[in-house]
Amino acid sequence: MEDHNKELGDQQFSSDPEENLRIENEILQLKMQAERNAVFGGNMEDLSPEVKAEFLKNVQLFEESFDKAPPVTIYECIGQPTFKKIDGLMADEIKEELKKVLDLLHSKNIILDVQGQYELSVIYNFITGELVQQTIREVDFPGYIHNFTYEEFHPNHAIDIGNTAQLFLNNWFEKEFNEEFTPFASQLITADGKIFTSQEVVTRLMNCLNSYHRFFNIKFGGSDTSFEWNEEEKKGIGHAEGMFKYDAEIDMGEAIHFEGPFKLYMTNDDGNWRIFYFVFPGFSW
Repeated sequence: MEDHNKELGDQQFSSDPEENLRIENEILQLKMQAERNAVFGGNMEDLSPEVKAEFLKNVQLFEESFDKAPPVTIYECIGQPTFKKIDGLMADEIKEELKKVLDLLHSKNIILDVQGQYELSVIYNFITGELVQQTIREVDFPGYIHNFTYEEFHPNHAIDIGNTAQLFLNNWFEKEFNEEFTPFASQLITADGKIFTSQEVVTRLMNCLNSYHRFFNIKFGGSDTSFEWNEEEKKGIGHAEGMFKYDAEIDMGEAIHFEGPFKLYMTNDDGNWRIFYFVFPGFSW
């Protein structure tokens, strides 16, 4: 690809240097899409030809580095260290050993995110017994990070339910619901038994939100989550609820005050918590 780029850079598609660079960018972008199924965001078109050329060059260099990188286990990557058995270690010693192994990971640009609160021994055992067996590529590229999340290996349903609820709340107050809002189940039910598709619900939500110019004086009054999980069938039901009060501005600066409980009921039968019923102050069916 490097030789091709040299040939590409030598070609003149236009007497205007900027237009020539723009055409080169388009050809390179199409080539990367065809060869690597590359997907570029819509804001790419807002970049100047010079910035876009530099971006595409860096993406290409990364892809080449990734192709050349040998697959290794994390254990091999960090030098195959000997880990202390956690049995018999005091709390301070576990903390010290955990710090050592995290420093080893960080030295190889391997980051572990932990969203929940767990005993240090749990995370230490996870890293030394499970994470180190994962295979990665030793990519020699500035800024490249191998990122892992503990909950991807050991789901925390309370956290996932809370994240789904937070996504719903963010989309409400930012007025950003759309047909790709995945936390909705394919069908939702109302209190009086009516059933709507997720697309129909999104349309109703946006019609409602379009009547409000903005939200302010937003106050959250606590929340609660719970779930029931069938480990054998790998499915469950859960909910998140709490209190909200806020003001919504409508025409001519007039505001409406809303206050009341919100309830989000969810189901999980594919590894994801999805909302199938909800109540929210300011929205009515």
